[in-house]
Amino acid sequence: MDRKQIQRLVIILFGLAFIGSTGFALIGSLFNRDNTVADTPTNNTAPSVDEQLQAQARGYARVLEREPENVTALTGLVQTSIQTGDLEAAIPPLQKLIELYPEDTQLTTLLTEIEARIAQPPSAPAATPDTAE
Repeated sequence: MDRKQIQRLVIILFGLAFIGSTGFALIGSLFNRDNTVADTPTNNTAPSVDEQLQAQARGYARVLEREPENVTALTGLVQTSIQTGDLEAAIPPLQKLIELYPEDTQLTTLLTEIEARIAQPPSAPAATPDTAE
């Protein structure tokens, strides 16, 4: 055998070995795919939406410690505070946004609405007639 024939034979053998090992890996993964899904334990300890919002608010607050004029963090903190119902926490970042963008009337309107909502007394339960007298 000459040198070219040996090179061709070696290339063919390596090609067949590659195809065989790849095919074996694919076939093996097809049979093991269902077992990996079935063995994965279910995680029922997912955080609630309220916990997620509070975590986001803490993240925005950390960003604002480093960058007090970060518009994204200010806006995010206002939004998460409103969504969690903590309207008083929304006021300082909203005031900062108004300082940065005094021409934006929507920010001023939002601040006015939040302050009005905070000033409202909580709604009293429906009064029942007093029949004990």
